[in-house]
Amino acid sequence: MEAAQEVSVQLPRAARVAGGPALLLLYILLEVEEAWEVSYHYRPLWDTLRGAQDALRDQPLGLAEGDQAAAGAVLALMESLDAQILTENALMCGRLASCADAAELAVEKGREAVDLALRAAIGLPELSTWLVAVARRYCLWHEAVARAARAIVAFLDMGASLDDAISAVAEAERAMAGHRWRSELRAHRASLLALNQHKDAEWLRIDHGSVVFIYPFAVRGLTPEQVVAAGGDAAGWRLAGAAPLDVHDALDLDDIWDGSDPLGRGYDGTFLELPDVAIRSVDGIELGTVTAQILFSRLGNHYVRFHAELVESSPMDVHAMLMRAAPEHGVVRVGFRAAEPDGQVWPRLSDFAMQLVDDVSVALQESAGGNSVRSVARPGMFQVVVSVNEASKALGPAGNSGRSEVLTVEEFNSAVGAQVLTSPVASDIGSLAEWIRYPAHDSAEVDAMGLTTDWTVRTCNTVLLVAPGTPEWVTGTRSSMAEFVASLDGLFAGWSHELASHYTRAKEFQRRVAEAGAMDDLPADALGDLSAQLDEERLRLNNFAVEARSTMALIRSPSLVSSPVCAAMLGLLLDRSGYHARVEEIVLKIEEVAHEQLGLAIEKLSQQRADRESREEVRTERQQRAKLDTMLAVIAAVGVSGLGQILQAGYDIQAAGAVAIIMVIVIMAVLVGGWFWRAAGRRDS
Repeated sequence: MEAAQEVSVQLPRAARVAGGPALLLLYILLEVEEAWEVSYHYRPLWDTLRGAQDALRDQPLGLAEGDQAAAGAVLALMESLDAQILTENALMCGRLASCADAAELAVEKGREAVDLALRAAIGLPELSTWLVAVARRYCLWHEAVARAARAIVAFLDMGASLDDAISAVAEAERAMAGHRWRSELRAHRASLLALNQHKDAEWLRIDHGSVVFIYPFAVRGLTPEQVVAAGGDAAGWRLAGAAPLDVHDALDLDDIWDGSDPLGRGYDGTFLELPDVAIRSVDGIELGTVTAQILFSRLGNHYVRFHAELVESSPMDVHAMLMRAAPEHGVVRVGFRAAEPDGQVWPRLSDFAMQLVDDVSVALQESAGGNSVRSVARPGMFQVVVSVNEASKALGPAGNSGRSEVLTVEEFNSAVGAQVLTSPVASDIGSLAEWIRYPAHDSAEVDAMGLTTDWTVRTCNTVLLVAPGTPEWVTGTRSSMAEFVASLDGLFAGWSHELASHYTRAKEFQRRVAEAGAMDDLPADALGDLSAQLDEERLRLNNFAVEARSTMALIRSPSLVSSPVCAAMLGLLLDRSGYHARVEEIVLKIEEVAHEQLGLAIEKLSQQRADRESREEVRTERQQRAKLDTMLAVIAAVGVSGLGQILQAGYDIQAAGAVAIIMVIVIMAVLVGGWFWRAAGRRDS
């Protein structure tokens, strides 16, 4: 590893100074701690800490006892920090028991660091004091975290009391030095207090439902129809190291998508079935399995789709499941189950999805015969669609007193834990049970579409479909509409990317037009070529604008689906997704590029070209006039020569005289012609 190699090089140099190895390691520790403050990419942090530790252990330096103890203390702090990052990683994965295990390991290594740092006090007193303070802070902090995590697990599983954990966290908070550290403990205490406040309330449990993770993407360089056609021949593609299990020449949609567009357009396409995907913790524990598909749409809203079941799920389980979609989720091991145990794995589900999108681009590039094909996607565009088919509630988190069936929206929404499903997937988690402090959603704020038992909630990155009194095949229809709307983010991202390309080219044309205007000797023909290129770019932009506007209009049109009721539901989902704002944004960008960028360049070039052509026309006219004047001068000179002949004949001039007359005439003709030529040149300039 790079960290181990670099530390191995620097350690012998640092060993020449008292406390040098400890200070070198301490510098690395503090850099990692600072990076951890702003990054959820844990793997580089672990690699750096573990590489530095390996370098010192593998390289005996013959240090003095005090130096050896100080270096050992920093190594123990590195191991503690490593465990602290594991603690946060487990929290981001929704695994509180593992969170407590990692926190307890952080405390153990912190205590080891205290013992070693005290042994270094004789030779390095100031460093020893500082290391002891850091190690004790680590211990105080994570003792409280471990205790709180254990208490929450017992509370959720058995309804155990949280009082002792609340007191312990509050005591640690008071003893902790530094506002930043106290704020973290205060957040944990706030979650404990909120949980305790609801200990006797009715808690929600999802008996059966499903979660669909959607990662939209767009493809540039091919039309949607070409993408669908290529996807139909995808049996031999390699996607994240595996081939599709099956290729379907139509999307798995019901008849409500059989619309009545007069041009025959509609929502359909091709989809690929991939092997099941396993999700495991960093230590190999099974966390779940999802099915995987890739859908190619004739409208251009392509997406990667993962599906998982919700069975007997508590609010904590649901929260952990929803977080799996986020790029900020903790580090896990994601890969095709069929490729285990030695197959390639990715650290997050979002990373795996982006790998599939990248591999689709490569496959499409090959099928297109070398055309420039690229995908437009980012992990943060994910959407989650949750369907709740069966739910129940019981007094207390453990439900020891028995459950009652949930059949109405009011029953569902009033239970503790419903707020997990009606809130967006967060970008981070700041406390052990942060979800308990999410605000409850007012069911009156959202239209209940269909029966009184049905409820649809749309957030910025989730859609909740609650339908405990509705057959699952009906819920499946609504889920397909929710997925359709969720997948549109990729379509808009592709359009934005295309407009960015037009904008870049328009700026380049503006630069070239400005340069052409500064070159007085540039012929009008060159300006004509540039004008032709600008016209071609304008035509491409116009074609893109027509295509985008046509697709946007179709998406919002009632003719996209066969049922007016479904069209109304689709319209509501579009409204709550911010569709109209996105449309306005794209239209404004098109106008900006077409008129403010490209239009100005065309107008300026047209003026330059007209001016240049006018000047060239004047120059040509003057040149023609100069030639005519010269010819007239020569003719006049020839006329004078005729006069000389008359003089010679009339006055009997001898040969020598005749030659002299001819020479004078020639010289006069040349002088007169030259004078006219230079005069014409001066007028032309």
